[in-house]
Amino acid sequence: MPADLHIHTTASDGRWQPQDIGRAAKARGLHVIAVTDHDTTAGLDEALSHCPQGLGMIPGVELSTDYRQTEVHILGYWVDVNNKELQTLLQGMRDDRTTRAQAMVERLNQLGMDLSFHDVASQAGPAAIGRAHIASALQEAGYCLTKTEAFERWLSIGKPAYIERDKVTPHDAVKLLRQAHGVPVLAHPGLMDRDELIPELCDCGLQGIEVIHPDHTTKDRQHYWHLAKRLGLAASGGSDCHGPGGKDTVLLGQFYVPTSWVKRLSRCIQVID
Repeated sequence: MPADLHIHTTASDGRWQPQDIGRAAKARGLHVIAVTDHDTTAGLDEALSHCPQGLGMIPGVELSTDYRQTEVHILGYWVDVNNKELQTLLQGMRDDRTTRAQAMVERLNQLGMDLSFHDVASQAGPAAIGRAHIASALQEAGYCLTKTEAFERWLSIGKPAYIERDKVTPHDAVKLLRQAHGVPVLAHPGLMDRDELIPELCDCGLQGIEVIHPDHTTKDRQHYWHLAKRLGLAASGGSDCHGPGGKDTVLLGQFYVPTSWVKRLSRCIQVID
């Protein structure tokens, strides 16, 4: 009974439409999924209203935060999308994404690339703008062959066009997700290589850690499985799928966790008063 607890839609930088993600997941044999777009819950109503019978769908979000020059992503499951504090933070993060993208386009212009913010906004459509949309615009303009190349040459931390975002700490993100009755889970810890942060986040209310992820090696999976047990955290995981034509290949149905892990996570849910 496979479950994929890390999926993106066109509400952020994915390629699946929110209304289509449920059918695509069920067709690939999944029984439970979590829709976890970057810094927005805008696609959840559409995704949930079109969820096919027999598929469980968890409303989620993935918050982008920073810790000592390292990107740290915090997943939130079963979040209360009507929580005012959460929505205020998300709106601020989306506004910052727009300002940041404009500054990165200006930096690319200074580097000799003829790219406009309109080109980037066209890639995003109504979604929250992110670096993946800048990468898509660069690829479409012929400045790189792949979006991965765009990140490696210009858009990643330390690269010429990288602009820092407004600081949101992972500690604050965990606390806010708990306030919004969500279950906060640290995403792909193997990519950040900051294990010293995890006990700090536990003190703030972290309840789970992503063990299964396409970029985790077998050694990573074993390490974070044992770390989760030692710290009393629920294990989670998924494909981090961005859909056809996204920044990865279509991974729905290829990276998943058993539904018993979902039940363990669900026991962390706080009842809304």
